[in-house]
Amino acid sequence: MKHISIDIHFVRDLVQQGKLKVQHVCTVDQLADCLTKPLSKSRHRLLRNKIGVTNGTPILRGRVRPTK
Repeated sequence: MKHISIDIHFVRDLVQQGKLKVQHVCTVDQLADCLTKPLSKSRHRLLRNKIGVTNGTPILRGRVRPTK
C-alpha cells in the first residue's frame, strides 16, 4: 500500500502545481476497460481499435517447420 500512497501524493502535488489536470472519463469512453474487464466481442473490438491494438492476425506469412 505504501507505493499507492506515494503515487497519490505525487499526483496530488502535480495537480496543485497546475502541471496536471485530472478529468472524469465516462464509462463509455474508458479505453482501459478493453484490458481489464470482460466485454462483448463488439465492444472489445471497438475499444481495441481505439487504442491501436492489432486484431492478432499474424503479419508474417509462411509456415513453421517442425524440428527434428
